[in-house]
Amino acid sequence: MYYVPIVTAWNMLMAEPIDIKYNPGPVTTRFHHDTQSRVKLLIGPFGTGKTTSAGWDLIDFASDRVLPIRVGKRMIKKVRYAVIRNTYPELRDTVIRTYLEWFPPYLFGDYNATEKRYRMRFEDKDIEILFKALDTSKDVRDLLSLELTAAHVDEAREIHQDVIKGLLGRIGRYPSLKDTGGVDPFVTPPQVLLTTNYPSMKHHLYRDFVSNRIDGYAIYEQTQEENKHNLRKNYYEDLARDYASRPDLLRTLVQGKWGVTVEGQAVYTPQEFNKEIHVSKVPIHPQEPVLIIRCWDNTGLSPAVALTYFSTWGQWRPFKEFVFSDMGIMDATEAVVQYCNQKLPYGCKFRDIGDPAGRTRDATKQSPHLYIAQKSQEMGHYIRLEDGIQTFKTRRESVANRLQRMINGQPAVLIDPSMETLIEGFEGGYAFPEIGNSGEFKTEPLKNIYSHIHDAVQYGATLLFSSSDREIDEDEYDMMARMFTETGKSAVGGY
Repeated sequence: MYYVPIVTAWNMLMAEPIDIKYNPGPVTTRFHHDTQSRVKLLIGPFGTGKTTSAGWDLIDFASDRVLPIRVGKRMIKKVRYAVIRNTYPELRDTVIRTYLEWFPPYLFGDYNATEKRYRMRFEDKDIEILFKALDTSKDVRDLLSLELTAAHVDEAREIHQDVIKGLLGRIGRYPSLKDTGGVDPFVTPPQVLLTTNYPSMKHHLYRDFVSNRIDGYAIYEQTQEENKHNLRKNYYEDLARDYASRPDLLRTLVQGKWGVTVEGQAVYTPQEFNKEIHVSKVPIHPQEPVLIIRCWDNTGLSPAVALTYFSTWGQWRPFKEFVFSDMGIMDATEAVVQYCNQKLPYGCKFRDIGDPAGRTRDATKQSPHLYIAQKSQEMGHYIRLEDGIQTFKTRRESVANRLQRMINGQPAVLIDPSMETLIEGFEGGYAFPEIGNSGEFKTEPLKNIYSHIHDAVQYGATLLFSSSDREIDEDEYDMMARMFTETGKSAVGGY
């Protein structure tokens, strides 16, 4: 067992010294030993002692990494920290309580509850901790005007990234060069410490620390094993049962995995979609010419397209997603066609299925279907969209039924791991919004970043896996047929 030698404080009540020991797990120990990262993130499920660990890191370790300043006849290490939580009730009930339980004022100094300021004096240290909540814009402005040694942001997934970036300009400002006669007072780089449960893979923390890691940022990922030696028996087993009906929270808060924030009731149930079953462990892009079924959400300013194909034995494989924001359908079409021309095996054929609302004409007698046809024709890759079925119940069931099928012991749907938006939508990002706080939910999903790619996949599934009839605008088909005749390109032809 790894014991960190920590502070010896004088117990004024019993007139004797008292040793306070702290027993971190292996991941947390590495977190403490990291003295060079500018920002370090300690992330894990419930019960891993993240807030406690950050408190120890600041009070015992970081306070030793500044040069002492002469105060009278003594050389004192003076530091000032900001410890931050999103709201005051959370700050009071979790963060402040944790800090004061581990470092009680009767041993270490004076805590001013009105100012939320803790002044600690022990050994050769003079530590000032400013507990800050961010309930108002004034709170944020006040925080970003401080002169700090370092900072701790608790439950960082709830804090706007601009606040965290702003803190980087406030740390390393105390003590200052004038306090040490022009010598850099920092023995090691000043740090911002982040602690949190797991957020969504769309969160800025995932981007900054995992998918596009910023130089100087380090992540320390805890598992349930990290702090089990300090927890009661069956702690996680009980939580797993408690959260069984909320797989999104089970994943992020209990299992300790990147997940998705569910704003309502997930459209697909855990019985229908299981990431371990339906998401491939390796890329599944086609390696030889096949029929590519492109599924389109081809209306509005957030078009989305999913590229899919079938294996030789009938497994449906979505392998590439395009999720556009504030983009016209012609620009989206250009991006899709360029990818298909450049990245797919030569000789692939294509079938395109989309939203029948894409046939609605605008003031110029054009429609999204025709814009797609026009743009693709210009690029020598003519696209004629077939109409999927618009009824939401039919769309959802077309996908859900396929998800629950097995073929030769394998799932009938297998998704490429790069399709993060589609996968997170299946895990709960694609959801029915709650009606107020009633516990009742609307029957149509929330329109958000996940809904458009799911709409696209559903339109395709209604033709691939449903026999329902659909209405066809024959006039528009005639117009497309004329375009086809003029260009000599096949509606499903290769390139």
